This record gives sequence, C-alpha cells and structure tokens, in this order.
Amino acid sequence: MDEREIAQLQQDDAYLAALGEDIWLMDDHRWALLVWERFAHERRVRPFSLVHADFHWDGVNDFYQNDEQRNRLLGADLCALEDMIRDGNWIRYDSFIAPAVIRGLFSDVHFFCLQDDTDPGVDQDTLDAAGARQTLHLDAAELSHANFDAPVIFDLCLDLFNRSDQWLTGDLWSDAEVTNFLDQMRPLIEQAELVTVSLSFGCSGSEADTRHLASRVLPLLKQWRSAPPQ
Repeated sequence: MDEREIAQLQQDDAYLAALGEDIWLMDDHRWALLVWERFAHERRVRPFSLVHADFHWDGVNDFYQNDEQRNRLLGADLCALEDMIRDGNWIRYDSFIAPAVIRGLFSDVHFFCLQDDTDPGVDQDTLDAAGARQTLHLDAAELSHANFDAPVIFDLCLDLFNRSDQWLTGDLWSDAEVTNFLDQMRPLIEQAELVTVSLSFGCSGSEADTRHLASRVLPLLKQWRSAPPQ
C-alpha cells in the first residue's frame, strides 16, 4: 500500500484488504476472525498462537450461556461465519477473539493491551472450555521473547498508539515511540504466519491521525515480511 492509497483510507465498516506478504488490513477489527479462519482453512493448520497488541482487550464473549448461538458459531462454515461477522450482532469489534477461542482456532493468546477499565483478556470459563490459555504481557520486551505453543498470528490495532479514549480524539504516541514498539515486535512480525491490522477509525484519533499511524506502520510491516528474517 503506497502513500496515495493510505491517504484515501477512511472509515468503512466493511473494508478488508490483502496487502501481500500475508498481511490483511481492515477498519472494523471483527473481520480479523474471518481472515484467521480462512487462513487456517487454506493452510489446513490449527491451532495457532495469537499475539493481540491493542489498546483494548477485545475479549468479550457474547456467546456465554447462550447454547443456541454458541452451537451456531461452532457449526458455521466459512460462508456462514462471514454472514455472522457481517451481521455484526454476535461478533463485533470488541468480541472477535472469544469466538475464535471457542472454535478451537487458538491454543494460547498473548495480550499486550493498555485498557484498564474492564476485566483483562478472555474469561477463564471460555478458555477452560476450549482447552486454551492466555498470557497478559505488561512489557513489550517480555512479549517479544515469549514462548508460543503453535504457529503465530500477529494481530495489531492502530489505536494502541492513541492515549486518548475519546472518539475521534488523538493523543498519539510519538513516531519514535511507535517505531520503537514495532522494532521490539519485529521478530514476532517476521515469524508470524499471518498479520492482521485494524485501522479502527474513531478510536485511533482523528481521521488524519489514523492515516498518519497507517503511514508509519504498514510500510514497516510489508518491508520486514518481504525480507529474510534477521
């Protein structure tokens, strides 16, 4: 994605684009679930280990104690799952990780999140039912040296780099801070089987802020994943 294409990015609930090098870009984060499941189906690999770097935990489980919808989720093929995601009722921008855990897509989930006004991660009952585990990382360097149970999927939301929790309000990390974080994540970004990135217009500052963050992050991801691992 070049500078011209980044300059044209805007809020779009249905936006989902392949950038090459197994990098997928979306606006609403819920589409990551479809990308993950398609990838697992195409590669015939599961489970994976998820690295979720985001301001928000996104661990809500709306299927809890709802057997009808949970069975619908478990029985959904890719087309039916896409319909559920498009519908946006049971799988939303903050509730797409728990459905992946329920479907057995992840054996372990590693969170690096800054949100402090809700319970962290995925609830233990959901993890136990799926035979999965999670690790909450407080330090980026610690995460970069984590041990994983399975091939890695790296998932990033650009609102990680916005200190403000107000809609369309930006208090962005400096460019140097963003680059430093990504440098620490570089080994994971390079080794990941798949990278998903959410723009999250509105949560990641003004529209100009979101495009600025995209211009800092996306070229590095593409560069690093197209080069031989260090």
